Amino acid sequence: MILKQIKYYILLFISAVTLYNCTDVPEGMLTNSAPETYLSLFPDSIISPSITRVKITWWGDDPDGLIAGYRFSFDSTNWSYSEANDSTFQLVIVGNDSTFRFWVAAVDDKGNIDPTPATNLYPVFNSPPSVRFNAGTEIPDTSFTVGIFSWTGTDPDGNNSISRYYWALNDTNTWNELPGTATGLTVRENNGLIPNSNNKLYLKVKDIAGTFSPVVTMPDSTDTWYVRQPQGRILLIDDYPASILDNGAAATFYQNALDSFGLYSRLDIKTSGGANLPKIVSMFTETLKLFQCVVWYANRGNAAVDNANFDLAQQTLPFYLVSGGKVFFSTGFPNAIDQQGSIINFAPIDSVTSFQASVPFQTEIVVVDNSYPVLEAGSPSPDVVRGIKYGSGASVVYRLPFNPPYDPAQLTVCIKDAAVNTKVIFLSLPLNRMNGNGNATGFLRRAIGTDLGITN
Repeated sequence: MILKQIKYYILLFISAVTLYNCTDVPEGMLTNSAPETYLSLFPDSIISPSITRVKITWWGDDPDGLIAGYRFSFDSTNWSYSEANDSTFQLVIVGNDSTFRFWVAAVDDKGNIDPTPATNLYPVFNSPPSVRFNAGTEIPDTSFTVGIFSWTGTDPDGNNSISRYYWALNDTNTWNELPGTATGLTVRENNGLIPNSNNKLYLKVKDIAGTFSPVVTMPDSTDTWYVRQPQGRILLIDDYPASILDNGAAATFYQNALDSFGLYSRLDIKTSGGANLPKIVSMFTETLKLFQCVVWYANRGNAAVDNANFDLAQQTLPFYLVSGGKVFFSTGFPNAIDQQGSIINFAPIDSVTSFQASVPFQTEIVVVDNSYPVLEAGSPSPDVVRGIKYGSGASVVYRLPFNPPYDPAQLTVCIKDAAVNTKVIFLSLPLNRMNGNGNATGFLRRAIGTDLGITN
């Protein structure tokens, strides 16, 4: 009997303990604690002012779980989310300096957010932007009434802080505005260029905080560049080396031939190492577009120093022709030509022949189109001459007087791009050296006036 009572009380005790464990859980056993958040710089620590690009680092700790991410804000109202422990911020300021407060709150894997975000003040100052003209784009010593400039702007606070560019011509009384994405500028007379006078460009940049860069100029220092007023419809491009003995005679020949057209302009792209040649190719193209016709002449091309500036011609003349321009081009070819077929892209030429013909004194070239005068080599003669293989649609004017086994088609020296509505006339030898009988002047006047339709 006593044994049964003892068993009864033991069972009662076990039941009571079990019931207690099921209904009265110790406080905190199943609750989830909020995480804590920390900044790399603690509140009230001294932070030196920095530029407006600020990197802020943080971390979190959760005693009973894992950190899933972080919410952060600069106004404690609008929050962003990130799983990273740091970020670089572009702080937009209005004046030269400002102070920003930053909040960050850790979020644990249960979705709990730190109710007391970490926070700190970040003082920043604005660094002024800067601008420079791109190296190798200097304005030439002399130009006609168009100028093109290229620059790069930078800002220590980030180039997206650049707001506006400002430019002025010849004085800084009036500034013109460009968007912050601008990288270049074209100026003409209607922009303030002064013809037949010295000119200068001023440029500065402003950031989003309203801070301006120092002013830069083109040309730099106290220098200026001279702007010439275009004269007449024709631009005569002198691509003849000054070192060649008949340089003066060549210039005189073309000047006398063009006198019948009245006023014309001349541009020497060989003098002083090309000092008058625009460094920006598009500026040269825009210069050509100031004229209805370009007469471009070079030497025989047998030596490297004699070569025409084929690269410049290829980069500019196709665009000039598309704009409606007309071209007469006279040049010899170098002794060695690479990339056959690509040395000329502004005339219907397939390739330049490898055959080199020595033109002796008093030799006439064959007139294929009898409406043109006979041309005769003068003194000095063109020396070695290369023929050209012409493309479809070309109209042949002259070829070299050599017999088979040479193919006459390879001995062509003068073509037009078309028999009517001609835009390009190409002569593969120096015209000034084919004036032994005095007919070269008449040929040039016929080519420009009749074929290209340029009248005085």
